[in-house]
Amino acid sequence: METQEILENYREQIDSLDKELLYLFKRRFEIVLQVWQLKKNNWIIPLQPERWEKLLAENIEFWKQLWLNGQFVIDIWNRIHDEALEIEK
Repeated sequence: METQEILENYREQIDSLDKELLYLFKRRFEIVLQVWQLKKNNWIIPLQPERWEKLLAENIEFWKQLWLNGQFVIDIWNRIHDEALEIEK
């Protein structure tokens, strides 16, 4: 297989994974909407810092096992969390 074919194959795999990630984000934010509705109906504030801190603490070791850069993962997780809070406003 030539270099260009190999490169194209890798790119197709990346494109496919990117689409999967976006689909998972969509599903996640659909659930966030359900959480928001439940919180709204029960007068629960959107931001619950204790849960957020617990989530990060519990997952740090998992991220390390996956050989992911911790700061990279925290940055992504913070952005996902920010988006969820926007949805819950």
